[in-house]
Amino acid sequence: MTHFPASPLWSALFFFMLINLGLGSMIGNMEGITTPMVDTFKVRKEIFTVSCCLGAFFFGLIFVQRSGNYFVTMFDDYSAGLPLTIVVILENISVAWIYGTKRFMQDLTDMLGFRPYSFYFYMWKYVSPICLCVLVMATIIEMAISPPGYNAWIQELAIERFQGYPPWALAMCFTLIAVAMLPLPIVFIARQFNLVSDGSNKLSVSYKKGCMMKDMSNLEDNDETRFILSKNPSEAPSPMPTHRSYLGPGSTSPLEMTSAAPNSRYGTGYLMATTPESEL
Repeated sequence: MTHFPASPLWSALFFFMLINLGLGSMIGNMEGITTPMVDTFKVRKEIFTVSCCLGAFFFGLIFVQRSGNYFVTMFDDYSAGLPLTIVVILENISVAWIYGTKRFMQDLTDMLGFRPYSFYFYMWKYVSPICLCVLVMATIIEMAISPPGYNAWIQELAIERFQGYPPWALAMCFTLIAVAMLPLPIVFIARQFNLVSDGSNKLSVSYKKGCMMKDMSNLEDNDETRFILSKNPSEAPSPMPTHRSYLGPGSTSPLEMTSAAPNSRYGTGYLMATTPESEL
């Protein structure tokens, strides 16, 4: 990079890229730690996040010393390779064989709206477990053949020479492997023997007998009645006018009223309410 034109600019951009990469990785790691802890224990996210960042800062000081490169190699070789591969194998077996690949495919169909290809069925159930087991066996064989060690820089000779880890470093390597895999058996034992409650026993199911669907037959009548009753007397709509019998003058008989009605020529007329049925 020193041979590039405007090398100071490229150097500044390069280290700015490293800072962004570090911040991106740190944000993802902190969210993976703080989110489940805050949701489980209901602690203040600001204080807990600051505490985690400070702890990670002080822990990361061992990687910036003169021997920091050796610790980076140790963590990279023993805390991410074999443990994570074993975790992935257990996840694959749990989903494909214990939960069931068919049930998992049906869940994906319900969530995605279409059924995944059958290719994934055979890959999840047969190909992936076999490949992962072969990978784990190859890693274990490699660790057994080549002793754990690191390439040390010999300052007097100005060369690198392979050296084995001291006993405390070997203990640290196996501790890294165990710590990365311990959550799986610990949580399994705790849930299997009910040592830790998952909160499901605090939930109660309530039900009420009766019809689940509302009767819609008299919904319009109820809505109209509720609308009328909710109005003030001045705002309530007036009732529909009813047909009242034309009473006419008191001296006029019902038959005369029938013949004298304006529409009597059509054979219809308004009769008094007191007219007996015999006169109709």
